[in-house]
Amino acid sequence: MSVKTIEQLLKPHSIAVIGASNQPNRPGNAVMRNLLQEQFDGPIMPVTPHYKSVNGVLAYRSIDELPIVPDLAIICTRATRVPAIILQLGRKGTRTAIVIAAGLDNLFTAQGTNLQEQMLAIAKEWGVRILGPDSLGILVPALGLNASYAHINAAPGKIAVVSQSSAVCVTLLDWARRRRIGFSQFISLGEGVDIDFDEILDYLGRDAQTSAILLYIDAIYDGRAFMSAARAASFNKPILVIKAGSYTETSLLTSRLPVEKIGNDAVYDAAFRRAGMLRVEDLRELLAAVETLANGKPIYSEQLVIIANGNGPSAMATDALLQRGGRLAVLDEKLVEQIQPLIHSGGRATNPINLLGDASPETYQKVLQVILQSNSVDNLLIMQAPSALTPGEVYADAIINTYKHYTGRKPNIFSNWMGEDAAQNARLRFADAGIASFRTPEGAVGAFMHMVQYRRNQKLLSETPDSISDKVPYQPQQAQHIVAQVLAEERELLKRDEALQFLADYGINTAPYSVVDKTAAESIQGAHPLRIEVQLDPVFGPVILLGEAASHWSIRSNAVVALPPLNMALARYMVIQALAEGKIREREGYVPLHMPSLCLLLTQISQIVIDHPALRRLLINPALVAGETILVVDAEIHISAEKNPYPLAIRPYPKELEEVFLLRNERSVLLRPIRPEDELNLQAFDNSQSKEDRYKRYFAELPQFSHEQMARLTQIDYEREMAFVAVANNAQGDEEILGVVRAQRDPDNTFAEFAMAIRSDLKGIGLGSRMLQKMINYSRAQGTQQLIGCTMLENAGMANLARKLGFMVKYNRDEGLIDMTLTL
Repeated sequence: MSVKTIEQLLKPHSIAVIGASNQPNRPGNAVMRNLLQEQFDGPIMPVTPHYKSVNGVLAYRSIDELPIVPDLAIICTRATRVPAIILQLGRKGTRTAIVIAAGLDNLFTAQGTNLQEQMLAIAKEWGVRILGPDSLGILVPALGLNASYAHINAAPGKIAVVSQSSAVCVTLLDWARRRRIGFSQFISLGEGVDIDFDEILDYLGRDAQTSAILLYIDAIYDGRAFMSAARAASFNKPILVIKAGSYTETSLLTSRLPVEKIGNDAVYDAAFRRAGMLRVEDLRELLAAVETLANGKPIYSEQLVIIANGNGPSAMATDALLQRGGRLAVLDEKLVEQIQPLIHSGGRATNPINLLGDASPETYQKVLQVILQSNSVDNLLIMQAPSALTPGEVYADAIINTYKHYTGRKPNIFSNWMGEDAAQNARLRFADAGIASFRTPEGAVGAFMHMVQYRRNQKLLSETPDSISDKVPYQPQQAQHIVAQVLAEERELLKRDEALQFLADYGINTAPYSVVDKTAAESIQGAHPLRIEVQLDPVFGPVILLGEAASHWSIRSNAVVALPPLNMALARYMVIQALAEGKIREREGYVPLHMPSLCLLLTQISQIVIDHPALRRLLINPALVAGETILVVDAEIHISAEKNPYPLAIRPYPKELEEVFLLRNERSVLLRPIRPEDELNLQAFDNSQSKEDRYKRYFAELPQFSHEQMARLTQIDYEREMAFVAVANNAQGDEEILGVVRAQRDPDNTFAEFAMAIRSDLKGIGLGSRMLQKMINYSRAQGTQQLIGCTMLENAGMANLARKLGFMVKYNRDEGLIDMTLTL
């Protein structure tokens, strides 16, 4: 993760074009032409031995002749020359390069060396970072930078696009120009052998010029790095993704990985949901999603109001909405009474509102005014079929002017002007006005449902899980003993009785296996026979599958997928998804599913995955579920003594960092990493702080934190940040938080910024010193170079503690702050 590298790539001060050309059909010519046509403020230096100048710019015969060290080099030569050019750039001091050529992995030197591996080895030795190979280049419109061979430029905007496909890049650029949609960055990753999605997402997640991110993915090569960066960026801005290769045969066409390394599409789906991203299925949906991102705003409810000039258009939109799980809003009676007089006889004032085919622009305008003034509608789709009475752009102007000049709270608005030639001018006017416009009812509703699904995924990111620690009595040591015994016997498959005992050690109810016992167990009245499986995915590591037991079973058709670790909230989402998709069906005569019990079973399976890296496959088939009763009848467990090549994509709770110690008042305290389940206790801790302490901590008088803010503080990514809480039981026996210390590392891990808070009535008994020392030790173990922090001048106690623990303390009286720095 290197933000510095990406910043130099996307904000270069000087550029060299290696292989620049005056021949119009060469990438070296197109790149030079694009650079010169824009307003890039920096030297552009063509390098070629064939011309004295390229496009009127003095050319240099070699990289060594360049008068300055270019920040960015764009390599437009044939593939065989790339490794030698990277070596020359490294010696010159250039640190970022874009490689246009493709196919380096299929080319070899006379000694049999793969050119791509040779290029990467040279780049690593000289500290050169590479975008590509097979990259179209980059566009940063706000800087006047078009460092690509695209046939068209991009307008400035707030959407960033990152794509592994150059063809998708140019298609999006072409489409966006006509729709007046702009971009903050347009990045063609190509094969992504060096700079990949994770580093780009780290940068874009922090970029103030980017409000939304769109990804086109052929394959992910590092599941954990991708998930960590995607989850962090998703908390700040929407990320939409289209993934090619839903089938293995397609993936083989788009991925450079061998078949055994290509991940399952259903697992990709689960990973995108877990990261809070929204997946769209095809290029048509992708383009609609771009339209929504460019012109829409966040939605706050999932109900839609439809206005149309006919029953046919409104029926098509309603069908599309209901088919995708959306909901029509029920209009307030008072609002219906206000709309009714504005519509001719035969129209409809309830949702969907039918203004009839002869509705004038004034009718649209008056109905929209009433809806806006009611302040009761959150999402509005306005449709218009072509009218012989008035051109479509006149209707569009009426909508745009009314919406634009209304000063109150505005709903999220979508438009669908149907038809082609008759609607073209209207759509352009909507685009200029920043209102999302679509050709079809299905496209407009699909765009709205994208936002609904995104909202649901974001809610999942901030959902508070139930605590289950006291509900899972398990004995991991005994389960580990079974594994050790099996490995000692050089076996990889546990016997049935061993497998069932292994599960029992995790508090899972199992039945002794025999034909008689199995028959008796399956006779549990009204039980759902379910199948739960743990598989290893080559991209995202261990995954948990859930579905109904069946003789013919596939991950695509019969299961939903989730990435561990799971808590009760994530497990609940998995079960709801299985029910919604029909992977589990509530049948007549069966005992209704008891959600907490089934979720608890899934979290127990998740804990097994976390505790046992030797696990290769776990199959429970069936688990009989009848209300709160769950009985595992048969299980199959495979293990291996070899190191697991596919670790968890999401770093689990680091239990090994827990520590118990005594305060000076002899009170026993557990110092441990924060967990999502700590949200309510953290809220109570924050509320217990004195007004003065909260002011010192946050540098301002802040209101109580919202649920979403608290969720962000408790649901951290242990891969890139850490928060330790000191917890102890109060007089009533309930756990409470006494203090919090957290540190956020920068992507390059050069420094981590810490902050600490201790309960106002617990100072001076050694708690703060122990907590800060814990964070120092942790940061040092992570390889962080510096731990830094700041506090207010009035907080002398914090400054004294930091100085005692080795921090350099500097008083900045001009800004009213104390800076604290510790070199680790």
